[in-house]
Amino acid sequence: MNMLRALAATLLLALPFTPQAMANEIAFTARIDGTRFVNTTPRADYCAHFGMGSFCATSWSTNLPITYRKRVDVNSPDARDKVYVRLPARRAITLQNQLTGETATMFLSFYQFSQRVSWVHETVVNGAPSGCGVFGSLGGGPGYSRFLWYVMNSTNPAPCFSTKSANPNVEDSEFTNTGISVRPEFPTVGSLAPGDWEGIADYRVGLGQDFDFGNILDASTDHFRVRISFKVMHEMRVDFPAHGTEIRLAPQGSWTSVMNTSKAPVRLYHDSPLRLWAGSAFKVYLACEHDTNRNLCRLKNQTTDHYVPVNVAISLPGGFGYAGRPVDRLPLLDRIANAKTIVPTGTASNAPGTLHFDVSSDDAVEMLRYPGARYSGWVTIIYDANP
Repeated sequence: MNMLRALAATLLLALPFTPQAMANEIAFTARIDGTRFVNTTPRADYCAHFGMGSFCATSWSTNLPITYRKRVDVNSPDARDKVYVRLPARRAITLQNQLTGETATMFLSFYQFSQRVSWVHETVVNGAPSGCGVFGSLGGGPGYSRFLWYVMNSTNPAPCFSTKSANPNVEDSEFTNTGISVRPEFPTVGSLAPGDWEGIADYRVGLGQDFDFGNILDASTDHFRVRISFKVMHEMRVDFPAHGTEIRLAPQGSWTSVMNTSKAPVRLYHDSPLRLWAGSAFKVYLACEHDTNRNLCRLKNQTTDHYVPVNVAISLPGGFGYAGRPVDRLPLLDRIANAKTIVPTGTASNAPGTLHFDVSSDDAVEMLRYPGARYSGWVTIIYDANP
């Protein structure tokens, strides 16, 4: 009786890539979960002070490394003398694969803004800013206030300023504990090659610059750098029937039909079904217990040293392609150097496929010279989700 063993291996990994941040740097990190980017950036401090953190539940927030002084005049006709901010416009950022040098484009826009503002006589901020919306109520304590604003149009934010009035004093205020949230627009996971990806954008601070806080004094910095980083390791899953790792080759019909005739079998074969999940290109190749100089696996006669090659091929539905052609009985070969790169047209979920194993007619005739012999061998089918 003829037997072939098949083993399928999949690679499944998604880890965050977290480089060390520099001074005046805002770092956003992510991990990949299927086809989604999941935020792994530590939350901004302001999140704990508003709505018990609910306003940051789905946002990408972080602290902004800046402090400054400002002489705040709530009665000034110039809005820049009040509590004032204009956030940067939506910007394209180039991402680069640190291993291959490949690039991709993402977009980043700013959404929430929060600060702690000191005062001596009376607060300089209220709960209803001009140009922005407000989350929660005004927070704070003796001698300071906290606020959380959000822009109405994150593509091109308008200036936001406090409409507080009736404070006759010009307050010498310290602005600290600044935090922001952003809205990142990432490329599709499937379009990104495996590896560490990173994007950098520099923003200026000051009058008419990217971050404009009005007429400020003694700012701790005049620029920020935003660094976005993540690791891509594509997920893949291949399922076989419960008995799918041990298969038996047989002629068309059965061995009985061959034994009742003088004709040799046309071939010995077995078709093994599989189900496949993949969101990006992957490689498939073999590792053989008994290989040949033609990069095929072989079955060994367990009594003698007689070997016969076994052909292995894969078929997948129309959503997959190899070199621009359908994956229809695509031959698989031994060693990674002979791997076939298969590309899905989109994200495949529970897609049906078939592994084909067969021994040719000529080799089957050779096997019949050893009646009662057992031929077997391991064939490892390797699916590499990160080629």
